Amino acid sequence: MKKTFVAGLLVALAFAGAAVAQEAAKSPRVGIIDMARVSAESLLGKSYAAQLEKLQNDISAEATRKQTDLGKLDASIKALQDELEKQGAVLSAEAREKKQTEIVRKTRERQAFLEDGQAEINRMRERAQQQAQSINNEFQLKVRPLVEQVAKDKGYDLVLDSQVAYTINKDFDITRDVIVKADETEKAKPAAAAAPATPPAPKP
Repeated sequence: MKKTFVAGLLVALAFAGAAVAQEAAKSPRVGIIDMARVSAESLLGKSYAAQLEKLQNDISAEATRKQTDLGKLDASIKALQDELEKQGAVLSAEAREKKQTEIVRKTRERQAFLEDGQAEINRMRERAQQQAQSINNEFQLKVRPLVEQVAKDKGYDLVLDSQVAYTINKDFDITRDVIVKADETEKAKPAAAAAPATPPAPKP
């Protein structure tokens, strides 16, 4: 009876081991990636970041230029107002009315300039947002196959962004590997472009 029990236990353990092995075979291997790091540290990400920075700088430069022009209009209006205040007593009614008309014209010009400038800056921001979205989509499109390649090389079935992971085992983090592969791809581009084309073989 003891032998029967031992044999039954061994059979049960064998089945349990097979079940565990089968379950392990079904369980996907999961990798983790920090896409924010890939974007910030890779040459590919930095090139797109430079494009986004240029968009922002263009908007800031245009806003500064319009602010300067608005300041000039304000100065010219104030100069006319000062002249009218100082010379009002000695000016003829016609000359005084002329200056007042000029002040009103300049004030309207300033208001129109302000409204047009604000509308233009808003249009620039909208275009910049669209371009930024396009740049981000292009980055994602280029980096995705690199992530897939690294995951395949490491035997991962699934890769999650670190932002959705509550805890992370660094052994499963492929961020550095993706950055290295992205840099290799980016560095290879100029070399490929600079390499002279191979001349066609002479026909016999």
